[in-house]
Amino acid sequence: METVDWFKLKRYPHIGEPLTLKDYNWVKEYVENPEKIKEHSFLPLIHKCIVSRKYRANSSNTDRTKKGERMRIIGKPKVRNIYYASHLDAVVFSYYNHLINKSYEELVITKNFNKSIVAYRKIPVATDSPNNKCNIDFAKSTLEFIKNNKDKKLSVIVADVTSFFDNLNHKTLKKQWSTVLEEKTLPDDHYNVFKALTRLKYVEGDQLFNAYGKTMLVERGVPNSSTCKETKRIAIESNAYFKEKNAIAYCTKKEFLSNNLNLVISANNKKGIPQGSPISATLANIYMLDFDQEVYDKVLEVNGYYQRYSDDLIIICERDNEDEIIKFIRDRIKNIAKLEIHPSKTSVYRFEQIDGVFKGFEIDESTKEHNYNKTLEYLGFSFDGQRVLIKDAGFSKYHRSMKRSFKKSTSLALNSKNPDKSIFKSRLYKRFTHRGAKRRKIYHPSKTDPTKYVETRKYDWGNYLSYVYKANDAMISINKSDAIKYQSRRFWKRFHQLMIFHESKLKKK
Repeated sequence: METVDWFKLKRYPHIGEPLTLKDYNWVKEYVENPEKIKEHSFLPLIHKCIVSRKYRANSSNTDRTKKGERMRIIGKPKVRNIYYASHLDAVVFSYYNHLINKSYEELVITKNFNKSIVAYRKIPVATDSPNNKCNIDFAKSTLEFIKNNKDKKLSVIVADVTSFFDNLNHKTLKKQWSTVLEEKTLPDDHYNVFKALTRLKYVEGDQLFNAYGKTMLVERGVPNSSTCKETKRIAIESNAYFKEKNAIAYCTKKEFLSNNLNLVISANNKKGIPQGSPISATLANIYMLDFDQEVYDKVLEVNGYYQRYSDDLIIICERDNEDEIIKFIRDRIKNIAKLEIHPSKTSVYRFEQIDGVFKGFEIDESTKEHNYNKTLEYLGFSFDGQRVLIKDAGFSKYHRSMKRSFKKSTSLALNSKNPDKSIFKSRLYKRFTHRGAKRRKIYHPSKTDPTKYVETRKYDWGNYLSYVYKANDAMISINKSDAIKYQSRRFWKRFHQLMIFHESKLKKK
């Protein structure tokens, strides 16, 4: 069934069962009716924390492993608070995101800073191209600007807005939202959506899970039927197994309204919007309209370069303008956007010719001391003036994922009913090696003619190495070599080391 782009089905468990394609017609009619939405009662969001652990090499040269490698230290973990809307509410947010994003694009395309705002937008790689740019393209244009100005002494200022989504000023957001719609104030339906985002009400997912005795509604097939499904409540050990057990809901909407209203938390937040809703990203761009205009104009005055990717800003200017630009962006973020760029969230790099070689290095903003071992990092890449590389953190995450998958595959093999206790090698090869790196459109057997295959709208997006190869091809004009592809050379060996290790464990059993 062909559906509109904003009708996006999700399968995460929430209050009430997920929507299906069978619901398309009534949902579309409901969501597109402003009279319905201005009276729509939004369910509380489900809250969860995503914790990203951070490992860093110890800067001390004395602390080494037996292999001579620098010891890793555990940094302060990054905690992101994510909020999920119920399935109908998510479609409402998605539709209004579609409306305001369309208005935003019509407005911003008339602005001189249009090409500087790159996050959450569909920007074609070329005129009339069906493909859009990604972080690789945005990083490349930034690094090319540096490379093309290597005859100058450059300063590169990378700043991260402190707790961006959590600190958006509600009055500013409402004003900018109205501006984009070319209205003096928000229409009633838009205002109801605005209230749902700014008057945050949520439920802790774990509390709701425990309220039903650690049971969930799951979808199961009906015996002797290949098409029929049924919903039943079963016990699940922890939320880590929701996907494996095909959990579709904590409870029905009727059960929640009868039993669990006491679990609803009113945040009473005077600022901020939830991160994770389908509309949050577009609202972030709308919110920054005035800031983007002023910063772009200021940077243009000094023949510099400005790009904003969500809450990450990068400005390139000549050395003489460095202090002035840093002071300006901090002033504008405080007085226009009502936000903050903390000094600890600001990094300053310099690029210049040293002994005939164009080099980049970090400086301490206050003391101006040089750190030649620290180079520019932006959108997942590092650049020292000569080579663009993918940050080590990306490969480390990939390696940890590979180790976890081997461990899980081994556990499944040991506890399966399969007598030979073997690992599913083909899946691991596809996920972690070049054999699964090719991206392709998926074809399914035809329902009318089993001998033919029909093109679908789905894609096999490859794996992390697909990204590595794409980045290598994009950056080859700067690197003049396959430097990025060369970074991944060790993973084929590590993959087979893990394969040998885990197969030996199975043989011992």
